[in-house]
Amino acid sequence: MCAKYYKSHGSNANIRDRMNVIYLRSKGYSPGACADAAGVHPNSVTRWTKMYIASGIKGLLQVNCYRPQSDLLNYKDQIAQSFTSQPPRSIAEAKRRIKILTGLDRGTTQIRKFLKEVLGFRYRKFRPLPGGKKSIEDLAASQATFLKDTLEPLLDKALRSVVDVYFVDAAHPIQGFHSGSVWSKVPIGVRTSNGRDRMNILGALHATNRGIYSLTTSNYISASSVAELIEYIREDNPGRRIYLVMDNARYQRCRFVAKVAARKNVHLVFQPAYSPNLNLIERFWKFLKSTVLAGVYYESKSAFREAIHSFMEQVNQGKYDDQLRSLLTLNFQTLKAT
Repeated sequence: MCAKYYKSHGSNANIRDRMNVIYLRSKGYSPGACADAAGVHPNSVTRWTKMYIASGIKGLLQVNCYRPQSDLLNYKDQIAQSFTSQPPRSIAEAKRRIKILTGLDRGTTQIRKFLKEVLGFRYRKFRPLPGGKKSIEDLAASQATFLKDTLEPLLDKALRSVVDVYFVDAAHPIQGFHSGSVWSKVPIGVRTSNGRDRMNILGALHATNRGIYSLTTSNYISASSVAELIEYIREDNPGRRIYLVMDNARYQRCRFVAKVAARKNVHLVFQPAYSPNLNLIERFWKFLKSTVLAGVYYESKSAFREAIHSFMEQVNQGKYDDQLRSLLTLNFQTLKAT
């Protein structure tokens, strides 16, 4: 193919510039006119012309870019092994340890780039793992079994509107300062409340339409609260097959709640121990805190409580559908055996 083709269809900008210059030269333009028309330096026109005379189009298609290699690459495996066994807590620490391991003193920008682009590291938060007597391997196995054999088949029926599945759990928002982040030119100060107030909310989140039932009390959540929520959901959904997915809190997994559920023909599904990651409503409570509490000052207890109630109403009115649609997907991560 000729220069006319490659000046428009070259694989990169450098090749297209070269071919454009050669094409213009073939039309009789002077080197200076070619440089002006192609927007390149006159020396480039001279160099590419000589290259074309020596090697033709094939020579112009070869682009050899010089990319300097970091000396840290020679120690890649050694650094990766050290950082995998004992991850650094900061770039400054990584810089110091790399100097000890290799003798190379590099800037923080180069260290950060090396960690991200070469080693594939990311700055990650610690993930809390459950305690208790069971091993992580046992807990991971029980979660995987519950997800595959119980939760996923149940959610498949919910997606086909055969049953209604609700995720049940309690939240306890507190009036006070809640940390959060915003994009801003300057730091944002938020006043802290003079007093403190605590709301106890028992919620039931619908798995597919993301509607929320809630009961609020200033007292502790009890088995009576769970029974009241069950009756509330049944009254609002007569004739539907209802499943409540919940954890093993004593006020939920007790004889009294079981009797009320049986009387109301509501099925209770209990998650494995230490499995908040399998309860969809946990994500909803985090969204509530980040939306209503983080970085917000409430002058009074009544204003704090009104904000919570208003948020719950707005959720059911569809105000947050766009955010919740992506947040409350029916995808669940389980613990991984180490």
